[in-house]
Amino acid sequence: MKSFFSLTNLLMVTIFVGCISLLLFSDRGLINLWSLKKEKLEIQNEINDLRNQIAMLEKEEEKLKFDEKYIEKIAREKFKMVKPGERVFKVTDGESN
Repeated sequence: MKSFFSLTNLLMVTIFVGCISLLLFSDRGLINLWSLKKEKLEIQNEINDLRNQIAMLEKEEEKLKFDEKYIEKIAREKFKMVKPGERVFKVTDGESN
């Protein structure tokens, strides 16, 4: 009679350990679920960053289409352009000579 209970107990422990293992480590287990939620959050953050970048680029596009002062500023800063008749002075550091 005693061996029957120990065999039953062993079987129950084995089934319990197997169920816990499946719950944690299977394809639909908790560890995989946690990993997928983390990945989803990272992707959602990336989507939000890209949406913000798109909004900034759309504002930039509007300025480049319609704002003449902004266009002039960009032309002067990025392309070193000047108006006719303007003089450009190059300022150098005295120590670099």
